[in-house]
Amino acid sequence: MNSSRRLGLILGLLALPLFGAAAVAARAAGSAGHLPGLLAGMGCGLLFAAVLFWFTPGDVHDCAPPALARRYYREFLLPMAAYVVVMLLWMRMVRAVELPALRVPVALLPALLIGLAMRAVARYVRDSDEMQRRIELESIAIGAGATAVLYMTLGFLQSAGLIAVPAAPAMLFVFPALCVGYGLARLFVARRYL
Repeated sequence: MNSSRRLGLILGLLALPLFGAAAVAARAAGSAGHLPGLLAGMGCGLLFAAVLFWFTPGDVHDCAPPALARRYYREFLLPMAAYVVVMLLWMRMVRAVELPALRVPVALLPALLIGLAMRAVARYVRDSDEMQRRIELESIAIGAGATAVLYMTLGFLQSAGLIAVPAAPAMLFVFPALCVGYGLARLFVARRYL
């Protein structure tokens, strides 16, 4: 079993207790509280990552030298972990600040963290060899294109009055949709080259 499948198996096994905890929390809380949804969402995220890693051909690091992969994980995972924590508390933080001059930086804190994560991605792609760079850039292009088509489709359906999606959540889900599109595209692009 290669390292990608091993990591996929570990992530899948980590998702199971989260689903169990979500079920227990749902029974205990009834319809009140966000904890069951939060736990189920984390379980779904881990399960999605497990599937991506399970079907990733070759090693987790692909062609990247170990030092580059370590730097990337360090630079990417720290802001992304902070982003997850901030997003759990973000609305409370925004509502707690009344002064508009202070509310702007609090409201933009998640965007700063995403910017740091994107910097890590750009440095990883820039410092990768030609093959890895091609895989990453094709995956990013396909994922971004698929996200654009999805959002345009939803926009046309909304303009026609067939669906009603609130603007704020739709805008907040652009980055996660890009990440999902990239991850799915990378599965197929990497298979072509590896």
